Amino acid sequence: MTPDPHESSTSNEEAILALCLRDAGVIHEAVSLGLSVDHFHDRGHRALWSGMILDVRRGAAPDEAIITDRHSCDVGPTKPWVDFTAMNSTVERLSSARVRRVNAVRYVEAILESARRRVAVSAAQAVLAMAREGVSTDQVVEELQRGSVQAGATTVQQRDLPTLGEIAQQACDRALAISRGEAADNIIPLGLRDLDGKFAARRGDYILVGARPSMGKTHFLLSILQSVAQSGPVLLNSIEMGQQSLGDRIWAHDARGHWSSNPDAASASGRSVMARWGDLPIRVDTRSRSLSQICSSIRVAAQRDGIVAAGIDYLQLMRLPRSGSREQEVATASRELAALASEMDIVLFVLCQLNRNLEQRPIHDRRPRMSDLRESGQLEQDADGILFLFREAAYNPAAEHPEILEVGIAKQRNGRAPRTAFVRYVPGDGYMADLTIGEEMRASDEYRSS
Repeated sequence: MTPDPHESSTSNEEAILALCLRDAGVIHEAVSLGLSVDHFHDRGHRALWSGMILDVRRGAAPDEAIITDRHSCDVGPTKPWVDFTAMNSTVERLSSARVRRVNAVRYVEAILESARRRVAVSAAQAVLAMAREGVSTDQVVEELQRGSVQAGATTVQQRDLPTLGEIAQQACDRALAISRGEAADNIIPLGLRDLDGKFAARRGDYILVGARPSMGKTHFLLSILQSVAQSGPVLLNSIEMGQQSLGDRIWAHDARGHWSSNPDAASASGRSVMARWGDLPIRVDTRSRSLSQICSSIRVAAQRDGIVAAGIDYLQLMRLPRSGSREQEVATASRELAALASEMDIVLFVLCQLNRNLEQRPIHDRRPRMSDLRESGQLEQDADGILFLFREAAYNPAAEHPEILEVGIAKQRNGRAPRTAFVRYVPGDGYMADLTIGEEMRASDEYRSS
């Protein structure tokens, strides 16, 4: 006969509650392992655990009298116990249970495993119900992913927390191994000298690149992905452009001469295009449009191709799950993308459109700032790095140095900010490139004096 999983879960729940009743220290240990009220299956056990947590916070140890008095209001047809006999029976079982303190961790592990299974089964049932009701595949996949993430999070947390000294020693050992060539650094070079000298993109980072139209967001992303692809495979999720549009754009920036009526010029231009892109391991997804599709695409690329980075062009075009407001939708997407970058251990670059209110400011005050991020302050909170692109020439055709693109480093979790890097960019004439060191110094001096 197959054992009832709920009966097994209830037995472990009673065991840990019995231990907590005898030793309040078990409550602290169980909480440190990740046990919470949501992990209990039995309604009465959930009520008992909540009360014990309340006792501990008040500095009191739970006992039978306190429990009986507190939960007398939890008796009734729709409440945790149908009558006082049922409640008293539960309390008596806890007080008389023969449980050993040494097994506390095992009881918690069993409760969490049962909770994890319930979450997985519930998600599967929800997915089947959605499929029967004809809900869109995107929503079905999104629900499946949500259940998978929630089930994966229901695990025992690390018990023996490291000391700060141990963490520091690990960092020192890793740095020494990198310096000896025995380990790879997790910093991914972006291929632009001044930017790499001031900003460090690390695997696991979620980096926003914000700008108004015509500042070069897409070309900036293509430029850095071209360099990052030297470190490993890369995925580009292009929501803004289809395959042909993207191909036309990369062709236009390397094509030379009157190629449309000159086969020799077209062939030479083709060789230039392929010399830049032909051998780079950059996969392109132009089909995924929704948040769930893009997250799935990145997960598949990480598992199948071992990508080190991904780029999304761009956030505001992404179809997001419906929520109470657009701001909440963007906040949810931001949290999921940040978690995805960490989970997949990749650098995730996400292009972001800035508020048009920026252009209502005087021309000399149009450099982007944090408040210009559209629709959600959550973006600022979640991102490990925020880069703002600004070209003076976009607003002032008579700019003295129209080739200079400012990359404002507004946030850098592991480095100095704010600060500004300078690169060369002329729309219609190629991608981002390094300025000379002299040009960088001059641009920096002019920026500080402006």
